[in-house]
Amino acid sequence: MRLHKRFLFVMLALAAGLFLFGDVSQAAYPDKPIEFVAPANPGGGWDLTCRLSSQVLKEAGLVSQPMVVVNKPGGFGVVAMTDITRNRAKDQNVLVAFSAVLTTQMAIKKNPFTYKDVIPVSVLFVDYGAIAVRKDSKYASFKDLLEDWKKNPGVLTFAGSSPPGGLDHMRIAMMAKAMGLPLKDLRYVAFQGGADALAALLGGHVTAFVGEAGEIAGHAESGTIRPLAILSDRKLTGIFEKVPMAKDFGVNVSSANWRGFYAAPEMTKENLKYWEDTFGKMVKTKQWNEVLKKQAWVDLFLTGDKLQKFLDEELTMYQNLAKELGLVQ
Repeated sequence: MRLHKRFLFVMLALAAGLFLFGDVSQAAYPDKPIEFVAPANPGGGWDLTCRLSSQVLKEAGLVSQPMVVVNKPGGFGVVAMTDITRNRAKDQNVLVAFSAVLTTQMAIKKNPFTYKDVIPVSVLFVDYGAIAVRKDSKYASFKDLLEDWKKNPGVLTFAGSSPPGGLDHMRIAMMAKAMGLPLKDLRYVAFQGGADALAALLGGHVTAFVGEAGEIAGHAESGTIRPLAILSDRKLTGIFEKVPMAKDFGVNVSSANWRGFYAAPEMTKENLKYWEDTFGKMVKTKQWNEVLKKQAWVDLFLTGDKLQKFLDEELTMYQNLAKELGLVQ
């Protein structure tokens, strides 16, 4: 009888412990290291998005688990999207960097997926387009480049990190159209990432670089390249404070590339909410504001229905633009 009472006491104590402290097997999310996937080689915009975001999340103490950046280049984002949808659909611990480059891929039908195949998490900022040359280039100003381009439209070569028909190609096409140049004479060279395009520029293999201000901020600061113009409707600050806008020279082209993260198709609503809230806290930190200033990024935080509406409208816009520029039938 005494043994029975002792057994009953132990069981009641265990039950009370489970009631008070919960099931220890239900660990708080995230319970494993987080993988940030950059769908390009190190050094470009997607890579910077992953590395600087994870750095701020760690410094601000917003994520307790380790965060690892993995580069998965190929297909201008399509390889990473294929992997996440087909092989890692249930993975709750991976986020993939994305941007308007993916939208343009969808617009020109080079990406078999849409944003309905994954879970868009958030847009974090906008990175405006930029044109740059090597520091020892004969083009001292954007005006010099434009004058030569008008005289020899089929001679100048532009290196970018999006595919033919993609965002960087569209930027050059929009500039040529604004100048009245024939689109058939454009010479655009596509690379798998901004770092590769910049390497081609620094190696003297192309005339100019077309991409985002954030991608060239480090090179501009060190003086290895010369930014000639920003494709924006506003002046940028920091290292680009004295760089003119293309529209200052009559080339009325503004091209912004937003950047953010999407998750695997089967991420739970609870975990999605975690990341929406966590990124919401991150963008308000001092560390993140310092990143925005240094990289010449412009704040833009979108989640949920506002993000989905933004993506739908942008896809329609780029589909129409691709047709207008003759990049698709």
